[in-house]
Amino acid sequence: MFAKNIILGFLLVGFQVTNAQFSYTFDQTIPVEINGKKLAMPWAGGINASQINTMDLNGDGKQDLVLFDRTANKLITFLNQDNQYKYAPDYESLFPTTINQWVLLRDLNCDGKKDIFTSDPFGIIAYINTTKAGAKLSWRPYNPDAQNYPKPILSKGFTIPVNVKINSDDIPAIDDLDGDGDLDILNFYFIGPGTVEWHQNLSFENVGKCDSLVLQRQSQKWGGFTECACGIVSFQGGKTCDQLINGRTEHNVGKSLLAIDLNNDGAKELFFAEQTCSNLFVLNNGGTPTDALMTQLTAFPAGTPINLLTYPVAYLEDVDFDGVKDLIVSPNISFREYFATNFQQSVMQFKNTGTPQLPQFTFVKSNFLQADMIDVGDGAVPAVFDYDGDGDQDLFVSNYIKAGTSAQVAQFENVGTVQAPSFKLVTEDFFSLSILNAINLKIQFVDMNKDGTMDFAFSYTLKNNRNTQIAYLANSSSDKLTIKDANVKSVDFTLTESNNWYIVDVNQDGLNDILLGNDVGGVEFWKNGGTGLYELVTDSYLGLGASTERQNVTIAVSDLLADGQADLLVANQNGKLFIYENFRKQTTAPAPSTSILYNSLLQKYESRNLGGHAWLSVATLFNTSEPSIVVGNALGGLHILRFEDAVELPAEPQISIYPNPIARLDDKPINIRADRSVSVQFYTTLGQKLSENYFVPANEDYPINISALSAGVYIAQFSWRGRVYSKRFIVQ
Repeated sequence: MFAKNIILGFLLVGFQVTNAQFSYTFDQTIPVEINGKKLAMPWAGGINASQINTMDLNGDGKQDLVLFDRTANKLITFLNQDNQYKYAPDYESLFPTTINQWVLLRDLNCDGKKDIFTSDPFGIIAYINTTKAGAKLSWRPYNPDAQNYPKPILSKGFTIPVNVKINSDDIPAIDDLDGDGDLDILNFYFIGPGTVEWHQNLSFENVGKCDSLVLQRQSQKWGGFTECACGIVSFQGGKTCDQLINGRTEHNVGKSLLAIDLNNDGAKELFFAEQTCSNLFVLNNGGTPTDALMTQLTAFPAGTPINLLTYPVAYLEDVDFDGVKDLIVSPNISFREYFATNFQQSVMQFKNTGTPQLPQFTFVKSNFLQADMIDVGDGAVPAVFDYDGDGDQDLFVSNYIKAGTSAQVAQFENVGTVQAPSFKLVTEDFFSLSILNAINLKIQFVDMNKDGTMDFAFSYTLKNNRNTQIAYLANSSSDKLTIKDANVKSVDFTLTESNNWYIVDVNQDGLNDILLGNDVGGVEFWKNGGTGLYELVTDSYLGLGASTERQNVTIAVSDLLADGQADLLVANQNGKLFIYENFRKQTTAPAPSTSILYNSLLQKYESRNLGGHAWLSVATLFNTSEPSIVVGNALGGLHILRFEDAVELPAEPQISIYPNPIARLDDKPINIRADRSVSVQFYTTLGQKLSENYFVPANEDYPINISALSAGVYIAQFSWRGRVYSKRFIVQ
């Protein structure tokens, strides 16, 4: 038997630029079942820490849902269809791109349409809803500057107009506090102690209309109270903060406010939270609409107070379509602060079982909307592989951590067909990887030991020392995943917790290399030397070096266009996807394709935030030549990007070997190309095996150096889904 390295030497080959369009749409057609329940919108992409607003998105007179999730800096839109929410991502692009930190939708000019209030470095800015009947959403800046950017909202102070300045982590209350019909603003005093400013809107008082903001600061201690520390408040006439906490007032953390009249006396109570607290509090108002006086602080709800570890913020919106506004509570945080934070159950719904005048909020569930979608917490990393060898693609999703325990991998079996997949959750802890007591699991199916089978590779970070390691479980089957040796095999490679890796044969020499997205935004190329060691070739592969626009990028490689050439996919920390066509030909990265997702409302292709940090897996989910892209994200959910007008694969694999015959002395490779991923072995016509199994990626020209072969006839034997196909080639 000849040694496998006699025949297999892999070379780079040329290509022709196709200039084809990378064109995708959000696909939400694949059913998903978890614990016997069919998910209503499985591919909505997850939720972590969302602000909740309602408005009419499509002009049908129904209130739809608009979320803003701080952990991904992303708007998420849902349509109300027959009193059920449906994820509608195209509407997200109809909002201003300047929305940041927080967003509250309120009717500023009393025209019956919700307008936008959001954060600005100098305070608060607003956009007016200018949507015409039958037209798509449109906005104009409120009080624009010369560049048509909204100026910060001003309030007349005690002497001159001043910005309504709030901390970046604060959420103000924007509501009619004095009952005259126009919007007032409550915010925590920016630089002082823990007191609340009241900016009264005098629009109605001045001109008899509620169509503008004519703000005047009436008080820097609205309600007569001072927040001293978490759960400790000094009331007017009572003990001071110094007396209550024996020290200086704490105020340099985020705070949120929501004003609701709970007892129908016209004076609004205050739902209050702060960044260091796990509880939500209510301040009872014993005063009047124009002279508030807070008298009591209680944790909400009575008896079993909310405990979201940190900063639970309340929103008042009708989310169950009964015409009465409910209370929704979600943490207002921008990143995971504690291992125990449960991002699978972080949107609490309290139904208003009372009336609009006398609300009573009754707990319903802690995973509002999250229960209707795939949501593994945060840091969802997908991988797709035919686990059971039944011919269709199964789905695996790892996470950063299962709240309070360790990271896990969820396994979804495809119980549908090759053309029409349907996923069912098998386990949330595939192969019991939680036993690693690790965080930050990232997964990939790849042939790690070059035996022609796809192994289960993963990286993980140990909790105790934050060391991060790549490892794998070896697969002993060519057509499914069979792990006979349960020992985790480590890869000798150093990386940090925030690095993102992808294993692929970059230079087509038959050995799997590593592309690494590093901490400063560069893409590193680590060449496999064949001895189990990796050598750094460059820390700016294709010129993709350090960048403030790219941080800890994620990477994938696949032939997206079915043109025989592999493409490089890169996603940044903002959830944006960049595709570099035919990357192996390039010495420096060409301009990437970014506008790849079709928006039916705007009738154009665009770049989108896919949920913060995005992890990519390319898969033939619909039995087409052009694969789909499965995107996991920081929000713990998934999106499926389906290639438009993809061509369905034939029943049998189409495989070619060319040129055939080939002259041994021409010093040119012979190429294999298959319309789907296959494995191959090489034999003489007498059945003598010349190599072990090798994995041939779908559609890519796979070059093989045949200079070591004598003239004669040889057989390439291909395996696909348990079936064997043979082709002869001649060396002259």
